[in-house]
Amino acid sequence: MEVKQPKTYEEQIEILRDRGCIISDDASAMDFLKRVNYYRFSGYMTAFKQSDDTYIEGTTFEKVSSIYNFDQNLRIILIKALSEIEITSKSILAYYHAHRYGSLGYLNKDNFNEKHDRERFTQKFEASIQNNRSTLIVKHHLKNYAGKFPIWVASELFTMGMISLFYADLVTEDKRAIASEYGTSYKYLESWLHSSAVLRNICAHYGRLYNVRFHQNPKLPREFAKHADRSKHTLLNQLYMLRLLYSNYRNEWNNALLSPLVALVEKYEDHLDLNTMGFPVNWSDILRW
Repeated sequence: MEVKQPKTYEEQIEILRDRGCIISDDASAMDFLKRVNYYRFSGYMTAFKQSDDTYIEGTTFEKVSSIYNFDQNLRIILIKALSEIEITSKSILAYYHAHRYGSLGYLNKDNFNEKHDRERFTQKFEASIQNNRSTLIVKHHLKNYAGKFPIWVASELFTMGMISLFYADLVTEDKRAIASEYGTSYKYLESWLHSSAVLRNICAHYGRLYNVRFHQNPKLPREFAKHADRSKHTLLNQLYMLRLLYSNYRNEWNNALLSPLVALVEKYEDHLDLNTMGFPVNWSDILRW
């Protein structure tokens, strides 16, 4: 099997140019490619690629690099939103579970539904303890409490995926009680937490957000269907899900998250195709509380 050989920055630029990408400033393009791996950047070029591997006429390096920069800044906004959602969900889950089942009730499989795999969950939690073993919170509980972490402490070590799994494994009565804190049904909240975990992983691993069909599509209420197709796996669906998870913090969503997003889109709008994100003309009104 033939193995691809590495290309110099100059050769990378020539490959792009030979395929029809317009590059007006070689030095600027080279600086960009030094900062961004060519392979990563090529993922953004695929939207402009034709069947013969050449690029659509008029494709410029400036346009595609601007889309890349938009994606980078979009990821920062989403991480901020997802971090707040994670913190809030940990707080709500821990408070409810502690008062219903006690500080260590999360260790008892009888406090969950029949799908709960205690061994799997315990392995994930122990791995989280190991990953955080140098922190004061872990050192303190290992030394003073024989490694027994009450739920309000344990939840701080949960990943977003563990939060989603924890909620999905609760009995229906508990799911409903927690979902009421968000003003929704448990089936919607279960979907949102799962989708949030997947979206967080995409952001954490610097995955592309622009012009992507998201594998995990959140369950959305009928009201969303007035604005867009719920079955389409677009960025708009993901953002609407985040909006719903901020139902108790509407001003924060509008001011701290939606406003920067609007400003970001306006900054790069000459280079963006809003349709690839599922954005109609009034997208910001749809996302505003």
